[in-house]
Amino acid sequence: MNLCRNAAQAMGESGRVDVSADMEQLAVARVFGGGELEPGAYARIAVSDAGPGFGEDVAKRLFEPFFTTRPAGTGLGLATVRKIVRDHDGVVDVASAPGKGSRFEVWLPAAKTDASTTTRGEPAAPPPLGQGEIVLIVHDDRDSLLGDEEILAALGYEPIGFDRPAEAIAALGREPARFDAVLICVASVGDALDLAQTLHAISPTLPILLARSALDVGVDVLARAGVADLVRRPLVGAELASVLARCIPSVKTPGAAHGVAS
Repeated sequence: MNLCRNAAQAMGESGRVDVSADMEQLAVARVFGGGELEPGAYARIAVSDAGPGFGEDVAKRLFEPFFTTRPAGTGLGLATVRKIVRDHDGVVDVASAPGKGSRFEVWLPAAKTDASTTTRGEPAAPPPLGQGEIVLIVHDDRDSLLGDEEILAALGYEPIGFDRPAEAIAALGREPARFDAVLICVASVGDALDLAQTLHAISPTLPILLARSALDVGVDVLARAGVADLVRRPLVGAELASVLARCIPSVKTPGAAHGVAS
């Protein structure tokens, strides 16, 4: 979405954005402008536009947070793209020249198995989606916060993010009934648990999720801090959707006429 929006804005009032996807097999390691990939199978997603393009001076700063060539731009779209792609062990390759448009290629490692089907070959059930429930998300990295907010939005939730715990505490204190869940993405386990305990004291019935890169926290410790469940960090959309559905009573499993997702 960010790449397509960026391409559309580059062309102004009119133009065409081309999006393609294919599979590529690298026999040897390959160096791109945005990193290096090992030999293997990759999905390549390309977004091209016929806009004004840009030169080397812009290309060097393209993915810097807050760098933009548009007066109304935020400079966060491409920084978010690179963060998401890197978190999934991929690279972004860019080709552009003044007056010749731009082409952005996202290379992502191909899954070793077909994740869209079960072991019996039956289609996997779609993840349960939210209906606009509000999730307070606290992150210790501003760039990652933007990417995680987009993941939540894609799952049907309304994310309200903070990169300062004190601001999140204040927001919950002002309107505790506003939020349907809390997602804490703070690297320090001690800081994350302290924050969870503080938020739990403000709203004891509010589900609190903790995002961790490793399952390194005991169940008893989580319970004392008021944490309802753990999710992996970086966030995985399907896993996050399932955990939120378990924790928020209003979220229903797809196809279920009644009842709460288990």
